[in-house]
Amino acid sequence: MATHQPVPAEFKGLVDLSADLLGTFVLYATDDYFAEKENLLKPGPPEWREGAYTDKGKWMDGWESQRKREPGHDFAIIRLGAPGRVRGALVDTTHFKGNAPQQIMLEGLEAPHTATPAQLLADERWVPIIEQSTVKPDFPNVFTLAQPSQRVTHVRLRIYPDGGVARLRIYGDVLAEDRTFWRPGSVDLGAVENGGTIAAKSDEFFGPPANMLLPGRGVNMGDGWETKRRRTPGSDWAVVKLARRGVLERIELDTHFFKGNAPQATLIEAVDATGMDAEVLQTLLGSASSSGWRVLVDKTALVQHRRHQLEPIHAMPITHVRVHIFPHGGVNRLRLFGYALDTEAESTALKRLNALDEKEARAVFQACCGSSAWVDGMIARRQFPSVRALFAAADEVWWSLGAKDFLEAFAAHPRIGQTKKAAPQSEKSAEWSRGEQRSVAQADAATLERLAKLNDEYYEKFGFTFIVFATGKSAPEMLELLEQRVRRGKTDEVETAAAEQAKITRVRLEKWLREQMAGR
Repeated sequence: MATHQPVPAEFKGLVDLSADLLGTFVLYATDDYFAEKENLLKPGPPEWREGAYTDKGKWMDGWESQRKREPGHDFAIIRLGAPGRVRGALVDTTHFKGNAPQQIMLEGLEAPHTATPAQLLADERWVPIIEQSTVKPDFPNVFTLAQPSQRVTHVRLRIYPDGGVARLRIYGDVLAEDRTFWRPGSVDLGAVENGGTIAAKSDEFFGPPANMLLPGRGVNMGDGWETKRRRTPGSDWAVVKLARRGVLERIELDTHFFKGNAPQATLIEAVDATGMDAEVLQTLLGSASSSGWRVLVDKTALVQHRRHQLEPIHAMPITHVRVHIFPHGGVNRLRLFGYALDTEAESTALKRLNALDEKEARAVFQACCGSSAWVDGMIARRQFPSVRALFAAADEVWWSLGAKDFLEAFAAHPRIGQTKKAAPQSEKSAEWSRGEQRSVAQADAATLERLAKLNDEYYEKFGFTFIVFATGKSAPEMLELLEQRVRRGKTDEVETAAAEQAKITRVRLEKWLREQMAGR
């Protein structure tokens, strides 16, 4: 981007998990009297305006709290646009000279992106990422971690005791949810929010190639990858490391805004680096030679200011893509659509499922869905060739069934707010139900009473238990849905409940897979 803040040398090649363009948002601050908390995420470097004042005090380009008159300290909570492992942070106090904090601390948490400030404040699972440390005033304070953090979705910046921070940058590796790669259809394996990164490039004089992987369509020419003008034969190029090893089905190369400086043509190559020695790979990525690379898209003409649709000449497993632009110029966005191949852990978990005897396999499937016809259908479809195929089969079998089968599945659920398991429910299914409904335990008495009353009305009207995908929903949210759905006709309600059951089945299959992947 044209006004981006320079990345500290320590973090070259890492992703700014806190980039505003990725959807990062400052959810809460204890105090931002002098300067708004949102300034922490502004993309450009901190600005100084000599003589500029507001009715509260000196105008400052950052987050600034008022002076504390009592014990304590201030903090801000940020929802990261890209969840991941943190490897370091920039806590920039530029222009905060007599009003910078003395120390900072950074903590992390993995929570749903829908978590409210109240929920995050009450959560006791926050873990230190950067221990309480001294910061210099008017200085870009860089903190590097000896080991990356666990996966986090939110960070909390504590400042001791008060003061101002101009910018906060959180650098690390994106870790998208594994379900991103388990869904049907294509996924952009190069997108930064899915874990795609730039592994090498020939030139980035006017704009870094990492811009090509950002979400959306760039806002101007400075929001893409642009090289200087070549005065020698050849091409410029950039290597994208895919979020996961996969197979590409479609490529979009967008020269949006590049009108007098678009490339004349592109050639796209690929390599599967699985099992390759690290030094050999680095040599391959850093060389302009075509040796070791396979052509994915033949040399193709490009024009200005256009989104180009390109098709790979053949399907093959790959980990890296190299995009050549002839002879030089700019590309706004690059999309690499395809499907991910199973990781080693996923393959191991799937092999366990395929290797179970029929009785054991039935127990797994029955814990996910109480319909015997669905279980029969899943048993008949083994062996599953991939995790994606497993989930596709689960949906296909479910929606091939009828109302009688749906009702059998509904009967294997306890009512919302009910602590004992449903009569036909397995112990594993009951365990998952308790976890899915854990927010109900925190509900007040009035909400629980209303839930119980409406559950009775619902069952009396429809003849089956109210089914809702409870994961991540609060008791009031489920109560609101129950109040809406109890007024509907039975045909519509059976279909809605069946759709909710399909979500429950999927998330339980995910839970089983993750347990196996974790060795449990």
